[in-house]
Amino acid sequence: MSDMQRFVDNGNSTVTDKEAGLMWTQTDTMQDLEKWVNYQECMDYVRGLNERNFAGYQDWRLPTQDEMSTLFDDSYSNKDKFGKEIYIPDVFTPGCGFSMVAKLVSGRRCTWVLNLRDGESHQPVGLWTFSEAARAVRTIKND
Repeated sequence: MSDMQRFVDNGNSTVTDKEAGLMWTQTDTMQDLEKWVNYQECMDYVRGLNERNFAGYQDWRLPTQDEMSTLFDDSYSNKDKFGKEIYIPDVFTPGCGFSMVAKLVSGRRCTWVLNLRDGESHQPVGLWTFSEAARAVRTIKND
């Protein structure tokens, strides 16, 4: 499946990844909240999407490390908030943060952050003190 067919702009501020079976918000916290966020703010952001029934759904969440890595490919080209190149599909709104936060690792009080400029992942120290960006996702269930 080509990337043109894989990532679909749904016309409602969401993007569907048909290959991974995921629906993503087209923007992230940097665009929607206009700031870097810590883990609690990431969770508050997702909760707000669900409370608003964003795009008609109430099952938004943070992605797993594996899910967020499906967006990064150095053949993609987009621009972050600072006009620097990031490697996610151009169907996502330009001007986002250059990082993505994953949900907590099961059974541990840590998470992963993916750098969209170089594809490297790291585990930040201090869930409440890091400053990153987050993008919500949901699993597609034959909508």
